[in-house]
Amino acid sequence: MRTQSEKWFEQFCEAQRILISRIEESVSRMPDYSIELNGQRIIVEVKEIQPNAEERASIEKMRRTGVGSAVGGTPGERVRGKISDGNGQLKAITNGQLPSLLVLCDIRYGCGQISGHLDSYNIRVAMEGLDQVVFAVPRDPANSPYVVGTKSGPRKKMTEHQNTSISAIGVLYTPPDEPIGLIIYHNRFAAISLDPRILKGHVTEQFCLSSSVGTPSQWERCEP
Repeated sequence: MRTQSEKWFEQFCEAQRILISRIEESVSRMPDYSIELNGQRIIVEVKEIQPNAEERASIEKMRRTGVGSAVGGTPGERVRGKISDGNGQLKAITNGQLPSLLVLCDIRYGCGQISGHLDSYNIRVAMEGLDQVVFAVPRDPANSPYVVGTKSGPRKKMTEHQNTSISAIGVLYTPPDEPIGLIIYHNRFAAISLDPRILKGHVTEQFCLSSSVGTPSQWERCEP
């Protein structure tokens, strides 16, 4: 049975006239789709993020009282889980020869509105690690420590040796009064990169990470 996010992805492909075919399930876990753009085959796994218990309680409280509860969690945590889960499925078919796309949809916000767990910050820290502030500690204890910079820290899921079967992460969403859209965040460590030129004209926006030195990398629009 197709999930709601899979149905939305199929609608997106139909609207964009992207050739899409469902990959038959087998004993082993397989990706969901194969799509073709400009002669390039791309393997796609679609995953949706469902509200957890804390979020469901907040939604119910909002329904009853008009005011929800504050919810917490480590930035990028839900995305990291989907990366770990999706990489093995994509690797089963790509095998270092085909590009792939991990499409995520935050079901709490309709068709993955650009908020919640799937904003650009959550995607970045899931891939690159949590931001850390670097302090210098003076030799003289009378002087206070001071900030000297920032850097990417722990919990990164995209490295030269980790989750390289994912060429990019796509966020499926619905802009107000517009058709379903897809934002692409490219993985700079992908074994097989996904050429931004192939997706041009079909996706809403594409982002690549900057090559910052001494500070966390930031998203920059890819110019095909």
